[in-house]
Amino acid sequence: MARADSVAELAALIGVPAEQLSATVERWNELCAAGHDDDHGRGDSAYDGWCGDRNHYPGTAATLGPIDRGPFYASPVHASSLGTKGGPQTTVDCEVLDVDGAVIPGLYAVGNAMAAPTGMVYGGAGGTLGPAMVFGYRCGRAVAGV
Repeated sequence: MARADSVAELAALIGVPAEQLSATVERWNELCAAGHDDDHGRGDSAYDGWCGDRNHYPGTAATLGPIDRGPFYASPVHASSLGTKGGPQTTVDCEVLDVDGAVIPGLYAVGNAMAAPTGMVYGGAGGTLGPAMVFGYRCGRAVAGV
């Protein structure tokens, strides 16, 4: 995970042209200010809004938030499977549960190796990224005893 106080600094850290990243952020902010994602249609469906920021639901503002103050973050994302509706159930700290609901000592699962936190539904494009980061973090802390 890269962290920077400016978009240009973030671009340098992740090895992309600062002008292009700045232009992308500027374009995004213009779309947010206009209240519509003309490039990708984010927020056009009721489902998009329902999965977005509930403080701004209903409406496109639930999915359109400006990127206008730091710190700024970037994380590498690699192509993989879309998600899973299977996998072992876990505690909130990713400890795998047996069929009776008891923790299996020393066994952890995160990401697509664990049962989806959304149950039998798929949250949409990118819907596995947030849970993978959150549960990866929680699991790491649990394993480290923090």
